[in-house]
Amino acid sequence: MRITDYYNYIATAAYILMGVAALYFYKRKKKNSKSPLSDRTSTIIIVVIMAIATFLRLYRLGVVPLGLQQDEASIGYDAYTLANFGIDRNGYHFPIYPITWGCGGGSPLLIYLNVLSIKLFGTGIVKLRLIPAICGILTVLLFYLILKLIFSEKKYVNELSLLGAFFLAVCPWHVILSRWSLDSNIMPFNLMLSLYLFLLGAKKRSTLFYALSAASFSVCMYSYGAATIVIPVFLVLISAYALFEKVLDTKQLVISVLVFLLLFSPLLVFYAINYLSFPEIVTDYITFNKFTAARTGEAFISLDDGFLGKALNNLKAYALAMSVGGKFTIAHYLEGYGCLFEFTFPITAIGLVRSVRDLFSKKMRKETPVMERVGNSAFIMLTISTLVLDIMILPDINRLVMAFIPFIYFFVRGAEIILECSGKLFLALAVILLLGGLLFTRDYFRNFNSWSISIYMPGYGDAIKRAYEIAKDDRPIASTYEGLSSPFMLALYYTEYDPYKFYTTVEYKDPDAEFRIAKSFGNFSFDLPEDTKKAAENGTVLVVASSEKGPFDGDERFVLEDFGGYFVVYRPLP
Repeated sequence: MRITDYYNYIATAAYILMGVAALYFYKRKKKNSKSPLSDRTSTIIIVVIMAIATFLRLYRLGVVPLGLQQDEASIGYDAYTLANFGIDRNGYHFPIYPITWGCGGGSPLLIYLNVLSIKLFGTGIVKLRLIPAICGILTVLLFYLILKLIFSEKKYVNELSLLGAFFLAVCPWHVILSRWSLDSNIMPFNLMLSLYLFLLGAKKRSTLFYALSAASFSVCMYSYGAATIVIPVFLVLISAYALFEKVLDTKQLVISVLVFLLLFSPLLVFYAINYLSFPEIVTDYITFNKFTAARTGEAFISLDDGFLGKALNNLKAYALAMSVGGKFTIAHYLEGYGCLFEFTFPITAIGLVRSVRDLFSKKMRKETPVMERVGNSAFIMLTISTLVLDIMILPDINRLVMAFIPFIYFFVRGAEIILECSGKLFLALAVILLLGGLLFTRDYFRNFNSWSISIYMPGYGDAIKRAYEIAKDDRPIASTYEGLSSPFMLALYYTEYDPYKFYTTVEYKDPDAEFRIAKSFGNFSFDLPEDTKKAAENGTVLVVASSEKGPFDGDERFVLEDFGGYFVVYRPLP
């Protein structure tokens, strides 16, 4: 076994023992008499935590992960074409929702944020990943501020808020998420910003902050497709609770709903066009276009006789993801660490039980400050909303992106019981988390590239770019498919291909497929000829995998350029 495996066993056992000891002390009414952290000390520590969060999300951002995933390339290429040509890759002028692969797959917010980034800084992998990285850093700060609001009347508000911020700063799921450019990866930031504004509204009874929160929640709808289910369910639940607690009145609710609908209306028109058979709206300035295929089978479970079994399996996958980890797409986790570390679940379980108890207990409702009640209910209702989504979809970490931070909150609530009883046990809990973070940091920067090589396809993007530099538009380019997923997308991004030439020449393998994959465009073909040597002799520039370069070894008529697993093979022109 690896050191990580031993550590997981030891840390899990330690957290179980801490939990048992804390519950014992809690029943015996033992109180921690240690003085709380001062605000000045807390400020110094949060600055250190933010420095750690920044390092983990920016260090070697362009090479870990090494290469580029096809959805990253898709988002980056549409942003490039919109920034420089005013159209997406399908030829639409400034679409409200770029249809990308045909059924979506790249939500508009991150694409248009990258349009702004490209206008300011240009293209490149680091720049493409910078927005999720910055959002990831800011999410740590927002979570800290949210916890400060929720626990503002507790003696150990600083300790609890710092623990939550630190957990998120070193959390495997959130570090990995922040370092590549999938549309869902900015969703935690958008969600925490919206929740923070909502809690400010509750604290100040402020119509302005409620309206800002509504606007921010509306922007969430442009962030990721899963938000169309989670956000409305959550808003109905939390609004009802806020009305019950009398921190939100009817006038504020009406204003907030109107603000939400105003900002959501363009997307609502897009959905009406796609799902109610309204005609497209296509202009030279803005477009409400139609998907070429519905995204159902790839994302949603079918409503047939096996629905109940599938839903139960989904709940099992959800529970595993929030505790010891599960088997998901390898772009989203690192083996041995789960999503929220494999050893934290005993404390998280205690916190979850305590949070649910506090929500429904009349006694706790009388004893608990209103901001703590509202904040606690918000994370429980967000969990309920993500469970509603989980029952309907084929589970994956990116689709459950809104579920993880609530479970970090539950971890903090579990740690709160320990802190209330023993400062030394709480310190030990934090040290165990710190050591887990150090192990993860070491293994992530050492091993993630080899772990995720099949996802990010290192070397191929540079190889196909070099092939186009050689061939230009004058010679055929033929590419391998070995070890690749949608290589045409990497070709478009790395070569910064003219979108007009692309959408007027592209041939898809299946134009009506849920995800349209190009088999050729322009002078690019994504299928090697049967006789590669003859093709190269006749002027074709080839991109081949290491296993396919054998016919050219030792033949001095051909140039072989190595890009780490992929070779550009060509015969120089006379």
